[in-house]
Amino acid sequence: MNLRTKLLTGYMVFVVALIVLGGWSAWRIREMGGVSRRIISNNYDSVLAAQQMKESLERQDSAAVFALLGAHDRALKQMREHRARFDASFQKAANNITETGEPEAIEAIRKDRDEYYRMFDAFLARVTATEPPPPTGSQPRAEETSERNEYFTRLEPQFNKLRADCDHLLQLNQRAMLAKSEAASEVARRWFYLTLLVSGVMVAAGIALAFLFANRIVEPLRQLTATTAKIAGGDLDAKAEVNSDDEVGILAREYNRMAERIRQLRQSDKGQLIVARQTTEAAIDSLYDPVIVTDSEGCVTKLNPAAEEIFGSEAENSGKHIGEIARDPTLASAVAEAIRSQRPVAGEGAASVLPLAVDGSERAFRLRTTPMRDNESHLLGAVILLEDITHLREIDRLKSEFIATASHELRTPLTSVQMGVHLLLEGAAGELNEKQTEVLAACRQDCDRLDKLMCDLMDLSKIEAGESPPQLAKVRAGELIQAAAEDLRPQVEVKGLEFRVDLPVDLPYVSVDRLQIERVISNLVINAIRSTRQGEIRITADRRDRNVAVSVTDSGSGIPSEYLSNIFDKFVQVPGAPTGGAGLGLAISKSIVEAHGGQIGVHSDMGSGSTFTFTLPVANE
Repeated sequence: MNLRTKLLTGYMVFVVALIVLGGWSAWRIREMGGVSRRIISNNYDSVLAAQQMKESLERQDSAAVFALLGAHDRALKQMREHRARFDASFQKAANNITETGEPEAIEAIRKDRDEYYRMFDAFLARVTATEPPPPTGSQPRAEETSERNEYFTRLEPQFNKLRADCDHLLQLNQRAMLAKSEAASEVARRWFYLTLLVSGVMVAAGIALAFLFANRIVEPLRQLTATTAKIAGGDLDAKAEVNSDDEVGILAREYNRMAERIRQLRQSDKGQLIVARQTTEAAIDSLYDPVIVTDSEGCVTKLNPAAEEIFGSEAENSGKHIGEIARDPTLASAVAEAIRSQRPVAGEGAASVLPLAVDGSERAFRLRTTPMRDNESHLLGAVILLEDITHLREIDRLKSEFIATASHELRTPLTSVQMGVHLLLEGAAGELNEKQTEVLAACRQDCDRLDKLMCDLMDLSKIEAGESPPQLAKVRAGELIQAAAEDLRPQVEVKGLEFRVDLPVDLPYVSVDRLQIERVISNLVINAIRSTRQGEIRITADRRDRNVAVSVTDSGSGIPSEYLSNIFDKFVQVPGAPTGGAGLGLAISKSIVEAHGGQIGVHSDMGSGSTFTFTLPVANE
């Protein structure tokens, strides 16, 4: 019997049990419904008929009183109406004789009814034949006194007797209904306990059967699981016991074949695996740059010799979390981000450069973190490469010093040239013709641009060299941005552009150098003015965790995607962009933002404009 048949058999047993229990319950409920229907058909109709006969009889007695009072027409009409109702109810009761003693009661009602009708008709005929009653206060006539005596001595006693017969019929059926109701309650109680017993027996049998089937099905799986645990623990000689021919037995046999195949592969590929592992370790160890390998939890599993010079030997650090051995929290954060996102983490800014001590000297390393995956894309861990960029930093430092020196040395002759051009334009050396004035004006514009370029170069060199650190102060972010925007509004609106500043009212305080951040906002807005011919420029801000993000958005032509990666480098000019800058504004802005501990980035779509966003740290409360 296969596993499917076993499961179907177990389910069918429960289905049959439910059908039996449901049929039993339906049968008993139907019988209870029959008892209720019999009570209604046997007794309720007779009770209703007896009550209606009593009511009609009382209305006929009222008609006799009306006749005594002289309302002959009303008495005759009421007598006929309720006599017909009485006869109809009597016929209904006579056709529904179901109880012992009920035929005698019906016969007594018939006889007394006929006698009452006869007396009533004679009484009514006598009353209607006499003169009308005298006025109120006069002496009653002899006929009126005789009619009253006839009513109280003959008609009323017959009325009471007939009403007593109807009461007898009513009580007889009411007692029968009560007896049948009690009997039905007893039967219902007995059937309830019997049904409960049957249900309990079926539930107990179902539970026992469920445990039996579960053990028959689950026990082989438990054995197979135990065997799997042994093989996972390295015992490749473990085998699963095969005790059935169903799907679980087939699975166990195939599992044993798989284990045998693994044993063979292990024996044949063990040497190759050892060689591959040794080759991999040798390749990592031969790298000049420090390399750290972690598992999927961020714990160290491998350090190459270059990394051991910084963090200590692999033996003492193996198994520790990267946060325990790292000297900079940036390293642990990069590993956590790579493992969480399963994407490489590689920074290019100053925030991604780690200064670490090696052999007593400080060296600069650029952080590269990459997640490791197997062939099925399952995360295995992360590899951290610390690229030594000390020489690049030294070259950059020398370049910055050269630029700063050159800019400083050029300031003096440039100032002289500017002064000379100014004097010539003022006519100090004689009157100039129109062409000469035009040439000198162009020279003065170029001198102004060159002077601004040198100022920017000197400022950038000071910021990169740390000679112009930000003078941090606690400033309300909204006031800072609003003030910078209002200073720039005339420059935006003179170009015919709409200028919007959308700031939340609850922006927190930030810890910044006000002048430097206003310069960043100015650089971004001026770039937006240059790239936007029509539309709007918008400044927005919002809080993001422990930072305030400020965005400058324009509706200009956008930046080509190939320039987005190096848009913040020095002297970068986007083709097709309006001239007027030296390509240092964004580089200076990036240096200022990073000096404040923030980040700056850009998002742009061709034809849809650009959005530059930078973050500022929230001031401590």
